Amino acid sequence: MYEGNNPTALNSREWLINALLTLMKTKPYSKITVKDICQKADLSRQTFYNFFETKDDIILFCIKKCYLEMMDELKVKSPLSLSDITEELVKTFHKNQNMIHLMISQNLEYLLEFELASVIQIFAEQVNPEISGGAYKYGTAFLTGAIAHTVIYWFKDPQPIPPEQLAGLLTNILSSNYYVIKDKI
Repeated sequence: MYEGNNPTALNSREWLINALLTLMKTKPYSKITVKDICQKADLSRQTFYNFFETKDDIILFCIKKCYLEMMDELKVKSPLSLSDITEELVKTFHKNQNMIHLMISQNLEYLLEFELASVIQIFAEQVNPEISGGAYKYGTAFLTGAIAHTVIYWFKDPQPIPPEQLAGLLTNILSSNYYVIKDKI
C-alpha cells in the first residue's frame, strides 16, 4: 500500500475513497466492483491497486484514519484517564457518523470491529507495554466486542442517547462501576 506523500497520489487515493462511499449510497456493497470504483473515480485499475488490494481495504483505511486521528488527540492529554479515552472514542464515532451509518446500512460492522481490535491492541501496548501473551488477546477481544457492539447499537437506535452520555456509560462499564452484583438474586 502507498505510504508516500505525493499530492497527486494522495488526491487519487481520496478520489477512490469518495468513489466507493458514493457508490455505497446507491448500490449494495456486495455488488460494487473495483471496476465500478475506478470508473466512478475516473482512475485506472492499476492506480487502485497501487493503494488498495480490495475494496474492503478502502473501508479499513477510512476507519484506521479515524482511529489514528483519535489517538493523536489522546497523545496530547496527560495524564490520560479512562474517561478521556471513551470521550475521544465516542467523539470520533460521532464525527464520522455518516461513514459509520453507511457501513452499518451495508452490513460492514465486521470491518469496524476488525479495525477497532487492531487499534485497541496498539493503544494497549503503548499504555502498558509489558502486557503480552495469550490472555492479553482475550482482553482485546472482549473490549473490541463490547465497544463495537455498543457503538453499533447506538447508531442503530432510533433515539440514541447523547454522545456525552454514551462516553460516560462506557467509562462506567469499563471501570466496573455500572453493574452491581448483589449477594442474593
